Amino acid sequence: MKGGGVKHKLRHHCNGFTLAEVLITLGIIGVVAAMTIPSLIADYRREVLKTEFKKTYNELQQINLDFIKDTGYNICEYDWDLVYSGVSQMDASKQTTERIISYYKGKGDNLYNKYNNDVKNLTGGKADIYQFDDGTMWNFLRKTFYSEYGTPQHNKCMVITVDINGYYQRPNQLGIDMFSFRPTKDGRVIPLGNPNSANSAANGSQGYTDCSMELDTAQNGMGCAYWAAMNINPDDSTKDYWNDFIKY
Repeated sequence: MKGGGVKHKLRHHCNGFTLAEVLITLGIIGVVAAMTIPSLIADYRREVLKTEFKKTYNELQQINLDFIKDTGYNICEYDWDLVYSGVSQMDASKQTTERIISYYKGKGDNLYNKYNNDVKNLTGGKADIYQFDDGTMWNFLRKTFYSEYGTPQHNKCMVITVDINGYYQRPNQLGIDMFSFRPTKDGRVIPLGNPNSANSAANGSQGYTDCSMELDTAQNGMGCAYWAAMNINPDDSTKDYWNDFIKY
């Protein structure tokens, strides 16, 4: 009798979970996963974009230094020396862009004006494709380069907009995966959007300061590169750009 009682107790303690308990547990895991996985994916995408932005900015700065060393001109001077020689502003911008792209190793595709209509502004509306006036797109090493020719009112300095993860990787949206830079008259490359240089045509962000989730302009996002570089939320300076401003 005593032995049978022990066996009975062992059998009782070895019983597993019921099917209902397993299903409830799996349901809870599913709910938690559904709540957390999208957030983790968004965080990962933002971190990838942040890394690509920094890499792109560093590359442009190094290319600018090499460009000046090799040609004896800064990018603005080189562009407008072509204009003074009789080349149109758009063609000069294309030739200058080709020279810039030549510093990247590998093969690129010159797409010209093929995909400009797909570009969105920061809040998802239609971007002003006239910010890419020379019609050139270079899809290169998972990056796509757009350029706007330099004008006299901007001291002949072009604007270079880079889709940092390439045209074929969405969202193709200003301020999220597309950022604008300007070679300057004093030989630098700056990220556009600094409000303190909004009145400087030669070496600042004149004409390109829109970067806010509260704006719905066609240029909104053209001025986000400065804030991305500083990692400051332009709508709330107590927060950061990549984690608190970008909605991905």
